[in-house]
Amino acid sequence: MEDNNYRHEEFDDCFLCKHPALRHILTGLLIFLGAFMASYVISDWHFKRMYDPVYQMGRMDKAIMNRERSFDKMENRAFKQQAKMERNMFKHEQKMAKNASQFVHVEKNADAYKIVIDLRPFDDDEKNVEVRTQGNTLIINAAGERNSRHGEQIVKYSQAFAFSENIDTDEITKVREGHNYIITVPFND
Repeated sequence: MEDNNYRHEEFDDCFLCKHPALRHILTGLLIFLGAFMASYVISDWHFKRMYDPVYQMGRMDKAIMNRERSFDKMENRAFKQQAKMERNMFKHEQKMAKNASQFVHVEKNADAYKIVIDLRPFDDDEKNVEVRTQGNTLIINAAGERNSRHGEQIVKYSQAFAFSENIDTDEITKVREGHNYIITVPFND
């Protein structure tokens, strides 16, 4: 039981008890060495892990996957922009075809084809309309300028008419009536 009862008088010859400042310095030194050893061990583990080839391969795989993902995103973005441009071009072509059908009409009579062109989009001048033939095909090219709220626009029209019947290219007539330019293409008998 006496062992459990601590009495200071029995340890009077203790070196650290006589020098309390040295006790604090040694305690601080032990804490510093413990912290230094802990940080050394942690940094050693970290650098061993950083230079481990398996770990580096995993990091490289991750970096490659991230790069591929970013390229895929860029490609998808470019594809969407291209699709949007194609849709807009298709809408524009449909609008132009609709506009073209408004000023060019084709009629078939018993003895001839009659093509009526409205000259107003082509500066109301029949000289802006070119008509030529190649075999059984009649080619019409027309161009003109018009002013709109968006500025000046150039209107172009080009159409090739392939006829199933034999046509008489020498007897094609072109007549202007008001704002209309009438091209008559007779059949060959």
